[in-house]
Amino acid sequence: MKATHAQIRKWMQASSIESRLDAFGNLIGRHSGALNGSQQADVFMIGSHLDTVVNAGRFDGPMGVMLGLGVAELIRESDIALPFDIDVVGFSEEEGVRFGFPFIGSLGISGQFDPGDLDRVDVKGVTMRQALADFGCDPDKFEADSYRSGSRGKVIGFMEAHLEQATRLEQSNSPVGIVTSIAGQTRGTIVIEGVAGHAGTVPHDQRRDALAGAAKLILDIEKLGQETPGLYATVGAITAKPSLSNVICGHVELMLDLRHELDEVRLKSLKTIDLMIRELSATRDLAARIHRADHSPAVPMDGALTRSLETSAGGAQSSVEMMVSGAGHDAMVMAKLAPSCMLFVRCRDGVSHHPDEFVAPEDIRVALEVMTNALIQISET
Repeated sequence: MKATHAQIRKWMQASSIESRLDAFGNLIGRHSGALNGSQQADVFMIGSHLDTVVNAGRFDGPMGVMLGLGVAELIRESDIALPFDIDVVGFSEEEGVRFGFPFIGSLGISGQFDPGDLDRVDVKGVTMRQALADFGCDPDKFEADSYRSGSRGKVIGFMEAHLEQATRLEQSNSPVGIVTSIAGQTRGTIVIEGVAGHAGTVPHDQRRDALAGAAKLILDIEKLGQETPGLYATVGAITAKPSLSNVICGHVELMLDLRHELDEVRLKSLKTIDLMIRELSATRDLAARIHRADHSPAVPMDGALTRSLETSAGGAQSSVEMMVSGAGHDAMVMAKLAPSCMLFVRCRDGVSHHPDEFVAPEDIRVALEVMTNALIQISET
């Protein structure tokens, strides 16, 4: 990441963009609007994250940062005067790989960072505070480096570009699509208690098999997702105990993930799953329950900024796909600081978080044009 920052800083310097590292490990470059040049000017932010998951591709995150830099370069090269500054942001730790805690950079910039999280440790026992200090940051400056304080200027908007991570744009032959909202999420643990027993001696009509019950519940949850428009219902992990081939399973934990653009649909689906669990308990003589559920509400993108992106995209391609993001992004965090908007770019075969991840240069060129023209429209209003 240090090498990445060093390279991007060289590109920023070549474009007369002043760069800095903040307390959260974010790389930030500022293009000063020709109409002001004051540090207290309004600021429009463009960016995404520079980190990614292990063994991933090169577009998920970094492409959005480079597109932000590209927009600033085009504005400068075209000698376009703006009534605000542009801050190009490369967020840190959006994926949350090192500390099991995502959105560190965007939480910090938006003033939502809990200083208690500085004591989190990685697998080697290194605290977040120490890791930031080793990277050259001053974690004690987290309040001053938050844009919520206004010391960096008032943030009037945020724009993020990201590869789609699905195939809708590919199917519609569209280089880019416009995100209308980021789906809400519920993540929970379902616990199923049965009775362990010998696999070769306990008759089937006397078994209280937690794993067999879990299998039925998983299929019922999948069916709910298939039959509810817009709902993504997933059981992504199973822990079974004692996990032996010759022992009937006595204890299962399932990791549940529910996503929908409408919070009421997502929460109604969770109630349906709770009813499924109650029925499973009654019919199979099991003790099953939702042990814990954490909720993140859906985040709509700003209407005015989204319309600017839509209008700009309409001039660059034959039709415009309006889309819901099922994945979380820095834009959902930044939306609590300022009006935010988001652009998806076509992704080959929908592959992401994988070395084969690919976005065609011509699609990136369309995204750059759409973002730049949208920003000019925004500056005029």
